[in-house]
Amino acid sequence: MNQMKKQYISTLVFLLLLTPLNIQAEDVFRDQIAPILERRCVTCHNDQQNAGEFSMQSAESAFAGGYIEAGDIESSYLIDLITPENGKAEMPKDAAPLTDEEIQLLKDWISAGAKWPEDLHLHEPQVSDFDWWSFQPVAKAEVPVVEDPWVKTPVDAFILKRLQEQGLTHSAEADRRTLIRRLTFDLIGLPPTPEETEAFVNNQDPQAYEKLVDRLLASKHYGERWARHWLDVVKYADTCGYDKDKLRPNAWPYRDYVIRSLNEDKPYSRFVQEQVAGDVLFPGEPDGILGLGFIAAGPWDFIGHVEVSEAKIDGKVARNLDRDDMVSNTLNTFCSVTIQCARCHHHKFDPFTQQHYYGLQSVFAAVDRAERPYDLDPEIESERRQLESLVKTSDAELKKLQKEIDDAGGTRLAELKTQIANLQAEQKVTKDSEFGYHSSIVAAADTTKWVEIALPQAAEVSQIVLHPCHDEYAGIGAGFGFPLRFKVEVTADENSADQHEWQTIADYTQVDLPNPGLSPIELSCQVDLVRRVRITATKLAERKDDFIFALAEVQVSGIDDSNLAAEALVTALDSIEAPPRWQKANLIDGKWAKGGSPAIASQLQKLEAERNGILTEIETPERVTRRETLKKTIANTKAALEKLPKGSMVYAAATHFNPQGNFKPTKGQPRTVNLLLRGDVQTPAEKMGPGVLPLQADDDWQIDNSLSEAERRAELARWLTQSEHPLVWRSIVNRIWQYHFGQGIVATPNDFGHMGIPPTHPELLDWLACEFRDGEQSLKALHRLIVTSSVYRQSSEHNETNAAIDGSNQYLWRMNRRRLEAEEIRDSILAVSGALDKSMGGPGFYLFELEHPQHSPHYEYRKFDPTDPKSHRRSIYRFIVRSQPNPWMTTLDCADSSQSTPKRIETLTSLQALSLLNNQFNLVMSERFAQRLQQSSDSLEEQVNLAIQLTTQRESTQVEREELVKFASQYGLNNMCRYLFNLSEFVYLD
Repeated sequence: MNQMKKQYISTLVFLLLLTPLNIQAEDVFRDQIAPILERRCVTCHNDQQNAGEFSMQSAESAFAGGYIEAGDIESSYLIDLITPENGKAEMPKDAAPLTDEEIQLLKDWISAGAKWPEDLHLHEPQVSDFDWWSFQPVAKAEVPVVEDPWVKTPVDAFILKRLQEQGLTHSAEADRRTLIRRLTFDLIGLPPTPEETEAFVNNQDPQAYEKLVDRLLASKHYGERWARHWLDVVKYADTCGYDKDKLRPNAWPYRDYVIRSLNEDKPYSRFVQEQVAGDVLFPGEPDGILGLGFIAAGPWDFIGHVEVSEAKIDGKVARNLDRDDMVSNTLNTFCSVTIQCARCHHHKFDPFTQQHYYGLQSVFAAVDRAERPYDLDPEIESERRQLESLVKTSDAELKKLQKEIDDAGGTRLAELKTQIANLQAEQKVTKDSEFGYHSSIVAAADTTKWVEIALPQAAEVSQIVLHPCHDEYAGIGAGFGFPLRFKVEVTADENSADQHEWQTIADYTQVDLPNPGLSPIELSCQVDLVRRVRITATKLAERKDDFIFALAEVQVSGIDDSNLAAEALVTALDSIEAPPRWQKANLIDGKWAKGGSPAIASQLQKLEAERNGILTEIETPERVTRRETLKKTIANTKAALEKLPKGSMVYAAATHFNPQGNFKPTKGQPRTVNLLLRGDVQTPAEKMGPGVLPLQADDDWQIDNSLSEAERRAELARWLTQSEHPLVWRSIVNRIWQYHFGQGIVATPNDFGHMGIPPTHPELLDWLACEFRDGEQSLKALHRLIVTSSVYRQSSEHNETNAAIDGSNQYLWRMNRRRLEAEEIRDSILAVSGALDKSMGGPGFYLFELEHPQHSPHYEYRKFDPTDPKSHRRSIYRFIVRSQPNPWMTTLDCADSSQSTPKRIETLTSLQALSLLNNQFNLVMSERFAQRLQQSSDSLEEQVNLAIQLTTQRESTQVEREELVKFASQYGLNNMCRYLFNLSEFVYLD
């Protein structure tokens, strides 16, 4: 009753406000109702997107469908949609519910008659709120002046200032054993050896810690550790994901590129540019191509690209999602903004529109994920590009010349070509698997080739018959390889090389012969005795941009019509010898292609004669010479390309690659990208040109639409690495900070937008960003600055007073304790057991048995043998499967490679304990660990002490030795090693 009374009074007050003495109803709508609708409804429910087939932009559309019934709240479906139940409302979708005050205002408005001013059209809110910390210019703050000996670096000054502001105190420095363990795992991901630990703990050098930092940063294992963090963010895996989850056998060069780049301490701007447009900005350099593995790192829909046409809806969806992954991976990784939220509508929280999002899609509109070559020698890559360019221009000129000829021939020549092609297709050909003789392939048509038949003895010959070949290669068919010009000679001598001994019985070397099809060439022989027959081709037939000489059969008929060649010996200048199809012996085996009706053959002959007559008239000597020159240029250039080192392959962004089904290269021609209403490929709106993101309201964010595919990416790369970019420099220093402390200065490392968490130490974040950007952009220098600080060296000891103020330790009054990541645990087990293979690089090793790799691969982890030494390398080199991740690694919270993982979760489950205790890998490594201990000493007590040193980097206590010796004596050394792998002290860092 009280609620009804309140609503009655509220409505009454609202009605009184509409009287002429107060505010007009239309003003109330403009001032109070319209802002709610524009801010909370029109983003999705507008005339273009029309989500739910309902628009709130005009009275006509808003009052349709029963959503708003003037004067009747109960019948107005809008109120049902926006009223929360159990804290959740159906609308607005994917956003916070309307407030109670906003809902009441809408109810009052409807009760009062839902007056909507005539011709008032609501508009989508133009988000222009760049007044947010992450969009502000990066400014280097003054280092706070704090008088405290604890302050060793500027980092400490910023942290201590905030601690003091919050009424917090810092913690004491951790002991040396803790520090070397923490630092070694953080920088190289492996445990320190007992020798390294002892040396550091006992080192009296005041610079011992700093020297330890430098040694670890110089280690080759540094890149292996930190590459894992990077690959988590960019969604790297060795399979495609989706339904079939095909293998990517050449994804690993990108992984190795990241490791090497980090070890070389490559400047960050160079590192970014190589991954977005390295092929354009650094042509001829392998890293310029290897870095493009970044764009291709994420999931890829094999079925949607290969098995479905791009013209079909599912094909369009697959390609749209593919570009979405490229856009989101680039902006999430480098800028820490959630641009993917603008795929279906303007970003609800950040100042980015659909136009901005699809402008970024347009940047990637021509690239796909495919294998592409890269060379180790920049000069070879440069030569390759020049030769490929020459082939392309020569081929274009040849096509232009052919078009001139076709145009000169008119409609009759076109008709003849069509008729000849149709008749040739009708000819049914039968042939055996032995096609005939085939010379080596050459680049020029005027290369001389010969093949010779030596009869068993000199004999009288009445006729020599040449049978043409048939091969479907390049669509040639009948007459494949039959020479345009040739001669046939005979001699009675057995082995004379004297040209005067040869007699010519047929000379066709003056003019080009038309293709004979499958019609035999019959030659009369008026020579007394013949021992050898030689066919010499002086102008070869074209194969496909190259030239060959081929014959199916040569018959040599005696005066009694017997085939004297049946027992002959065949020699030749050269032969490809690719049996059974092609070999010299096939020339006299009695087999050749047959078929085709005589009527069709006769008709073909007439049509070909007419065609050849037309061509003879219109093909001027200049055109003939020009065509031959171009063909020779193309053939020679392709031959030169073939001779260049092939280079290795990497799975990366590509525009040129071998087509596969419906997956075809764009060859650098950008696809058309439209803004998609509601993100639906079936509702395209305006065509979008390339663009970046505005970083201020008045930024010119569009890129010249006339730029090539490559230059579009180059512009994006330059935009990302500009000195004034407020997001990129903050993003990377925040990521590095997070991996050292467990939480970033910004706790949402992939989202610096309005839905992210603001920085706890904004001045420190900007100081680090400026220091990094304006220095050498050295990640190693950034590491060194952070890990040499007092804040990093703090103990993780609990402090009740500080915890009462800052329970989550966001102000870093102590060091955060953490569990080792899955890879660190596995690598530590291998290292401690003595099984770790530290070899670097190359294809990933399997932790599974691979079945049916060609169709739908199965990754059978249960069948894998963990004793296989090939699998004992560091976990960074394991072959990562997207759809079926390794169960053991997943149990230990390994990253999901199907999505960006800027921060690993850390769970505590019974499954983890069971895996570390009973997994076959742990059992095998426990045996290896026991063998290592036994080889070190015959004393069980000494074995136990070494085991503690290896697993915890400290000496064992007397109690531990006694208990573990007793345990090992009763249950075996193997089981004791299993036990140590399950120690919290083994898998946790203080």
